Amino acid sequence: MNKIQYVAHGVKWFDKVNGNTYHSVRITRCADGAIIAAPFQYGYGDQWQWTAIEIMLNSSWLPSKYNKDNSYLFERENNYPISWNCRNGLKKECVANGTV
Repeated sequence: MNKIQYVAHGVKWFDKVNGNTYHSVRITRCADGAIIAAPFQYGYGDQWQWTAIEIMLNSSWLPSKYNKDNSYLFERENNYPISWNCRNGLKKECVANGTV
C-alpha cells in the first residue's frame, strides 16, 4: 500500500497579456505538518513539480543520496510517497500559495 509522506500543492497562473505561465508550490510533510514553499516564479507545464523537488532537496526533506539530477528516483524507489495536486488560479492565489 502506498503511504503518502508529502503533499505538494501547486497553483499555476497564465499571464494572457504577455503569454507567460507562472507557478508556486507549497509542500506539507505529513509526519509533522511542517510546510515549505517555493515562491511565485516562471515555469510552464510540469515545471511546478521539479520546483517542488528542488525545494525539498534544498530543505533536506529528501535523503542526501538524491540530487537534482536523479531526484525522480526518490519517488520510484519509495513507492511514490508524494501526492501531487495542481490547479489553475488567479495571480494573487499563485503568489499566496508560495508564501509560508
